[in-house]
Amino acid sequence: MDGEIINADSRQIYAGMSIGTGQPDDAMRARAPHLGYGWLSPEQRYSAARFVEDADETIDAVRERGKLPLLVGGTGLYIEALAGTMPLDRLFAEEAVRERVRAEAEVHPLQTLHDWLSVLSPQSASRVPSGDRYRILRAIEAALTARSDVPPRSNSRPRQRRLQIVVLAVSPRELEMRVQRRVAGMFSAGLIGEAVSVRRRYGDAPALSGLGYAEALAVDAGTATQQEAVALTVRRTLRYAKRQRTWFRRMHDAIVVDASDVDAAAATALRAAREIKTAT
Repeated sequence: MDGEIINADSRQIYAGMSIGTGQPDDAMRARAPHLGYGWLSPEQRYSAARFVEDADETIDAVRERGKLPLLVGGTGLYIEALAGTMPLDRLFAEEAVRERVRAEAEVHPLQTLHDWLSVLSPQSASRVPSGDRYRILRAIEAALTARSDVPPRSNSRPRQRRLQIVVLAVSPRELEMRVQRRVAGMFSAGLIGEAVSVRRRYGDAPALSGLGYAEALAVDAGTATQQEAVALTVRRTLRYAKRQRTWFRRMHDAIVVDASDVDAAAATALRAAREIKTAT
């Protein structure tokens, strides 16, 4: 399709963290241009709003070169924000509020968090399912920000991108096997050294909250064995994958293909790319 690949993964943006975030290797980059990978310092935070700004600029540059922009990544929030189906005119919590919510989420079960939201904003609680952790935490942040004396920041974006979304799905069993292989490969490739290097240079950088890094640092600190760290990373990754699958199921206009049949999946993605390229 003569395209260029644009990163749509919230972790693969970070520099010096290629092992733990699964950034494309040199062989992949040699097959096609890859944009937006490994450029942000691990000490910096990133957001959906910032992604939209960066992606807009990158997509325009790719189109000016006469190429087809192909966004690749599993951060559904970023994709929906770019498509305009996830509004960016909501409240943005100040960092102190976000830190408080993160701290509470570490010690309280999900039901307690939803009950807290019911006290802060009964209207929001009625809209957010009690099992949707992500939306509960964001709603709590918004409610706390609205109650604070600090004027909230907002962001809006009138422009929308017409995207054809293709979700590559595999069975839960196959997904579990892939996660196990991936996590074992991360540790074998030097994840512990990568995590230690980032912490040594940047301290408790936001990027170190990514899957596998806390577990790798625990091995370095002597509070966990590598076997224990691998097992915990697998469990956390599978929980995250479950949330991803739930998110993708809500993308009603997406084309869902069985990725266990690689040839058929590639053919479906190719047809979708041709259709949108012809339409634009």
